[in-house]
Formats: sequence, structure tokens, C-alpha cells
Amino acid sequence: MKKTLVICLFFISLFGFSQKRPAMREIPAGQEIELRGNKYFINGEQYGTFEIKKYLQDSNYQAYSSFKKGKSKGALGGFFLGLGGALIIADVARGISSDVTYPSFFTYSGAAFVAISIPILSGRKAKVENGIKLYNEGLKATGNLDNSRDYSLNIVSNSNGVGLKLTF
Repeated sequence: MKKTLVICLFFISLFGFSQKRPAMREIPAGQEIELRGNKYFINGEQYGTFEIKKYLQDSNYQAYSSFKKGKSKGALGGFFLGLGGALIIADVARGISSDVTYPSFFTYSGAAFVAISIPILSGRKAKVENGIKLYNEGLKATGNLDNSRDYSLNIVSNSNGVGLKLTF
């Protein structure tokens, strides 16, 4: 009994420890995000999806929205694809091992889930790339990329008088 209790406590502590999220690293502000495959790099250093998502949420909400939609589409499409494949495989195994008629309802519903997942998964990468592109273009528009700034000083006049306009 004591041995079983110790083993159970060991596994519970192991599972609890494995659920901890590592400490987030500070992402340097104003740097371009590079997308290589499914990995995100800033200044040659790789960052995780959670860190990029949190950074986009804090800095550029439009880019964050597109990035999040792409990741959500991937998760939902992957779930439907896995569920459909599991239903089909389970029905094939059931048909082989017993005398029930194959294909049954489970095969057809699995095929439907697989068919539904295809259009859902089709646009996920484009949405993620669009989010990263929006963020990088936002850096260029505000002049934060590579710390280059465009300043301009203009003299303007209107019906109220003459003034100076400083743009940065």
C-alpha cells in the first residue's frame, strides 16, 4: 500500500511539473520577425509561438488578430482531421475483427470530418504569414526598423495662419 501511494505521488508530482510553462524571454522591441518554416526568428534567435503571440498582442493588435486566426484554424482543422482518421481506423479495425458490416456510419462520419478539415486547414499558413507581414510592415511605416527615423519639418499655412509641422 505504501509503495503504491509513493508511486502515485511521484507520478502526480511529475505530471504537475511537466505542465509548467518556462519563463518568457524578453523580445527586443522594433525588430523584424522572420518566419522560416514554422519557426519564428528575431535577430537569429528562435522564439516560440506563445512568445510571439503575446508580443504581437502587446504591440500590434491587427497582426495579432490575423496570427491568432491562423493558429486557431490550424488547431480546429487538425482536430477534425485527427477525429476523422481515428473514426475511420477504428471502424476498419472493428470490421476486420468482428462480423459487422463494413463500412458503417463511423467510416462515413470519419470521411466527413476529414473532408471538413481540408478547407479549414487550407488558409492557416497564409493567415499566420499575413500577421507576421502586417507586424513587419508596421515597423517600416513607423520607422522603428533598424532604428532608422524619418523626420521632416514643413511650413504650413491655412486660414488660421502660418505654422510649422514636424513629422516623425
